Amino acid sequence: MEPIVVQIAAAVNTRSLYPANHPRVLKAVEDTVATLRRLIRERNTDSVTFLIVGDDLVVEQEVLRKATLSNRQFVDILRRRGIERLTLASGLDAAETNRLVSALAAIEPVESSAHVIVGRIKVTIEEDEETKKKRELSVDQVQIVREAFARFRAERKLPVAVMEEMVWSFIDSLSRTTRALLPLTKLREHDEYTFVHSVNVSLLVLSQARSFGIKGTMLHAFGMAGLLHDIGKLMVPLTVLNKPGKLEGEEWVTMQSHAEQGSWYLAEIEGALPLTAVVAYEHHLRFDGQPSYPVMKTQRIPNLASRMTSIADAYDAMSTVRPYQQPLMRASAIEIIKKRAETFYDPLLVANFARLVVDS
Repeated sequence: MEPIVVQIAAAVNTRSLYPANHPRVLKAVEDTVATLRRLIRERNTDSVTFLIVGDDLVVEQEVLRKATLSNRQFVDILRRRGIERLTLASGLDAAETNRLVSALAAIEPVESSAHVIVGRIKVTIEEDEETKKKRELSVDQVQIVREAFARFRAERKLPVAVMEEMVWSFIDSLSRTTRALLPLTKLREHDEYTFVHSVNVSLLVLSQARSFGIKGTMLHAFGMAGLLHDIGKLMVPLTVLNKPGKLEGEEWVTMQSHAEQGSWYLAEIEGALPLTAVVAYEHHLRFDGQPSYPVMKTQRIPNLASRMTSIADAYDAMSTVRPYQQPLMRASAIEIIKKRAETFYDPLLVANFARLVVDS
C-alpha cells in the first residue's frame, strides 16, 4: 500500500509547483495511474479506499502505522481538503487523475467523478466565551517578548522561558483552528518589524511542521527556532537594517553577519535549544548548496527546520511593509518562491507551503 500513497503525495507536490500540462505533472500522473493499476491487479480487486481514522491512515482495512513522511503528508492533504474517505476505482485514467491531483493540491474544487469517490465531513464545535478567553494567547506574554526584542540591542538578554511559553501558546492556537496560518494584523499596528516578522515566521514554521506530523517538544523546538532565527539582526546597526535602497560593500557584509552573530549568541545563552543556533546559522543557506551566506567551506543541505524557516522568512519578508519595499500580494510571493524551488528552497517543502497558504 505504501507505493500508492508515496506516488499520490509526490504527484500532489509536483502539481503544487507546476501547471497541469507541465511534463513533470504529466509524468507524476502517469506514474500514479500505473501504480494504482498494478495495486488493483495484485490485490484482485476493483478499487482502493483510503480512510482517515484519528491520526491513522487506513487502506483497505490495513492500518499504515509506519509514520513515513509521505504517509503524514498524505493524511494532511486529505484533511485540509475536508476528505475522510477517498476511493479510487479501476478504470481511473490520466485526465481524471490530473483533476484529482489538482483538487488535492488546492487548485481545483474537490469533487467525486466516475472513478473517484470522496467523502467529506464538517464538524462545528461551539465554545462558550469563558473557554475561548482561557485559550487566548496572553497579551502579557506578547508584550514581554516584544519589549525584550526592543531592549536586546542594549542588554543582550532574552526571556527564554517566556518565549517558550509563547510558542506553546502558538501551538495550542494552531491546534484549534481550521486555518493553516494565523494573521497578526493586531500586532502589526504597534510593534517593530523584526519582532512581528519573527513571530510570523515562528507561526509559519509551526504550520509547516504540523502538516508533516511533527508534534510535542520537537514541534516546539521548530517554533522556537523560527522565533529566534533573526536574532542576529538586532546586532546590526539600525542605519544598515533600515536603510532604504540596496546595501553594498561593507553594509552588505554587516547585514550578512547576522546569521553567524545570532548563532553564536544562541549557542552560548543558557537554556536556549540547540536547534535555535543551527537555524539562525543556516536559514540563508541554499537548498542546492550553491554559494550563499554564511560562506561554507564545503556544500551542505540545511536541516529540515532551517529549510522550513528559509521559506517562511522569504514569504513573510515579501508580504510585509518594510523601509525599503512595498509588500507583494500573497499569490505573487508564492510564485516567486515556487520559481526558486530546487535552487534556494526544498521543492517538497515549497509545494507543501503553497498548499498551506492557499488553505489559510
